[in-house]
Amino acid sequence: MRRIPFHITRSQAGRAALLGSAAMVLALSIAPVRAQGALELPTVEVGATAWRSWEHVPGYVAPQTTTGSKVDVPLIEAPQSVGVVTRDQMDDQAAQTVSDALRYTAGVLPEVRPSGRYDSVFVRGFGGGGTDAAYVNFLDGLRMGRGANYAVPNVDPWLLERIEVLRGPASVLYGQTGAGGIVNLVSRRPAADQVQEVRIEAGSNGRLMAGFDLGGRANDEGTVLFRLTGMGRINDTQYDYISEQRLAIAPAITWRPDDNTSFTVLASFQDDPEAGFYNFVPASGTVLFNPNGRLGSNLFVGDPNYQKESKRQATIGYQLEHRFDEVWTARQNFRFGTIASNREIVTMGAPIGGPNGAVWNRRALFAREHAYTFALDNQLQAEFDTGALRHVVLAGLDWSRAQSKSRIGVSTNVPTLNLYAPVYWQNIAAPTAVTPTSNITDQLGLYLQDLISYDRWRLNIGLRHDWATSEANQRAAGTHTSQSDSATTWRAGLLYLFDNGLAPYVSYSTSFLPNSGTFSPARGGNPFDPTEGEQYEAGIKYQPPGRSSFVQAAIYHITQKNVLTQDPNSLLFSIQEGEIRSRGFELEGRAALTEGLHVIGSYSYIDAEITRSTQAGVQGNPVPQVPHHIASGWANYTFRDGPLRGLSFGGGVRYVGETSGTNTDSFKVPEVTLFDAAIRYDLGAVLPKADGLQLTVNGTNLGDKEFVASCSTATNCFFGQRRLILAGVNYRW
Repeated sequence: MRRIPFHITRSQAGRAALLGSAAMVLALSIAPVRAQGALELPTVEVGATAWRSWEHVPGYVAPQTTTGSKVDVPLIEAPQSVGVVTRDQMDDQAAQTVSDALRYTAGVLPEVRPSGRYDSVFVRGFGGGGTDAAYVNFLDGLRMGRGANYAVPNVDPWLLERIEVLRGPASVLYGQTGAGGIVNLVSRRPAADQVQEVRIEAGSNGRLMAGFDLGGRANDEGTVLFRLTGMGRINDTQYDYISEQRLAIAPAITWRPDDNTSFTVLASFQDDPEAGFYNFVPASGTVLFNPNGRLGSNLFVGDPNYQKESKRQATIGYQLEHRFDEVWTARQNFRFGTIASNREIVTMGAPIGGPNGAVWNRRALFAREHAYTFALDNQLQAEFDTGALRHVVLAGLDWSRAQSKSRIGVSTNVPTLNLYAPVYWQNIAAPTAVTPTSNITDQLGLYLQDLISYDRWRLNIGLRHDWATSEANQRAAGTHTSQSDSATTWRAGLLYLFDNGLAPYVSYSTSFLPNSGTFSPARGGNPFDPTEGEQYEAGIKYQPPGRSSFVQAAIYHITQKNVLTQDPNSLLFSIQEGEIRSRGFELEGRAALTEGLHVIGSYSYIDAEITRSTQAGVQGNPVPQVPHHIASGWANYTFRDGPLRGLSFGGGVRYVGETSGTNTDSFKVPEVTLFDAAIRYDLGAVLPKADGLQLTVNGTNLGDKEFVASCSTATNCFFGQRRLILAGVNYRW
């Protein structure tokens, strides 16, 4: 076995052990499987009816992806890196948020700022902090629109069938996206097979959850199908005075009058009257020495007298598809959404007496926002041959709009707080200088893609042109600013399929992300330039014929210009760093080694560097919050026979390497290794009358390690999630 060409010191022995275990899991995933344990994957033809990736897949290995090409393509044939988190994986690992579900996905750093309010992730080193973070913002292939500030939607994982991660630029199909990639959430939706499930769960921090999932045929002919999924949850958090509450429901109905036509209506409502903690603590006393001692992960830097984080969102839309003949298929996907956000919190300002001071100034933030969002995607697909070439051509026109109104204010007239002897329930005056603003952002995109098959060659070529506009009006000041941008993006990928299941590929792609807003008045107040990126990627995939396993490895080089980050001198503004270069290597494997043993292993090396900046002392430094090494491994075994029949054990280990705490690289955030576990018992395996009844226990961060997940500045650090134990009862009938 070749040695990994990265330096590992004695002090990093834990990392070496974890990398070795991840490599072992990946090796097992491609090992020969006994005939009786082989699980054959379903055959998927390119160009078949699209958007079928919502169908349930047993285990952890999904055979196809829709996110990568907007039509169903076998993962082994896609000349790009795509990761898929299945429903079974989310259930086995008891994912509480979308970020939780992405913990074992290569190239993804999902919990730089753990919170139930948002799902903010880094993909291949690109994410960002503040209101310009790379939020998970695609649902069923359409953009989830947001407000201009804190009105950002997220979706409870109980409502999802799977999560697909397209690594690398995706603008050629999805328009305004960053260079790191996108995360596309796939809803549970109607199916012909009957679905009846309820779940009750209780756990740490007073956590109580109940959920249901019902669906099947609504008429005898099976032309009308339905799905109704819902959940409710209440819990405290690891932070003092902070709790979470959530109620969500998602009805769906599908009408299929014939084999060539499908019309699905998807709706959802999610109310978070208590959206949880989304604040920060200083580096001093957490990752840096402070003579006053160490701050605890329960620290609440606000005040209960002025603490409100709530959000309410609703969507309704449809997916219409009609196949005219063997050549032509048309689709139209549409969604309307609304989101209301209320934020009244106290955050830290600057320390009194230097960074090691115990007493800190604070600020009161008031932000109330309401947004209406629209997303529309029209597609026309043609399947035909030209000689020996097989074509699947997709032409599309998509449009999205977000129209929001907000009132935001910041006040520094707030009592100070001693972080080591906090006194709460103080009199907090709300900001009196509140700025009412209205914003409108529009995107219109025209794209064309050709998937070409020749013998064992697969070629993907795509081209797109975008027009983007944004407007902002401040009624009190009587100011109006507008901005228009346009860009052409493209991609090309080439892959070859060998008989033994190997598939090497190369690809090139570009990205375009307009940036609404301006620099702060202190920095000139000029509009932001669009963020543009490009990626070179090469990789290899392996899928042993007839076996349920899939391994992919990739190397990449991404350059992105005009990246937004939060302005360290102003809470309400951002700055553009100039240029960031990210290059790295990813390895991910998923397999059902036998009928009862399912494994996942991943390793990511990310070298993200600020290669150009207008700020002194920043150029050449690593990107804050991005580790060089991420590794994880998970295995789940179910006893099928014998006295332990019906018993299932799962266990996982996650490693996140050391990160830089600021863009000046003034300090480091230590590496961390965490352990997870799961136990499940299917009572129906031994008691026929209890068929469908399952008892579950899950634990994350079993060692209850107190750690800082990341820091973006010396005053903006975020604690990671402490130990969480969940016990549940599932009943399916």
